[in-house]
Amino acid sequence: MSKLDETTAPHDRADRSANDEKPESALALRQREDEVVLKGLLVNSDEQVCQKLAETLGQCGLATVFASTVAESGTALAQHEVCIALCNDCLADGNYEDIVKLVGRSDTKVPVIVISKTGDWPDYLTAIRGGAFDYLPYPPIAGDLLRVIRNALLGYKRQRHLEDA
Repeated sequence: MSKLDETTAPHDRADRSANDEKPESALALRQREDEVVLKGLLVNSDEQVCQKLAETLGQCGLATVFASTVAESGTALAQHEVCIALCNDCLADGNYEDIVKLVGRSDTKVPVIVISKTGDWPDYLTAIRGGAFDYLPYPPIAGDLLRVIRNALLGYKRQRHLEDA
């Protein structure tokens, strides 16, 4: 996996990124800090899945904040304002329900998209009833994940616009 800007990766994943770029100059970093960069939380412990999902988040214009456990997610959410969360249905120290609870504690409703290796219909219904924005099988059908992320972002941006009004 490639290098990641340390501002978008907590803990042991500070050395990975969705793109291989040379280190930026201090001036470029300061200019970039002034920009509003939307971030997506990605909670998954599978390196290959993380890489592909981070690429999809990047296609939607989001920087990726990585976490592999519920505990790391809590730390990441305390350090970063995210506008969306993608998580695996099962994690080493919990599951997507724990992530839904974590993001539910914030003032802003962050949509949680659950990624599952099974994608079973009963599990989908349980996730939606439990507060997930959507529940998709992995690997997703071509275009599905992009569509779901864009819909979640639209809802997030509308909510933020209403809060600012």
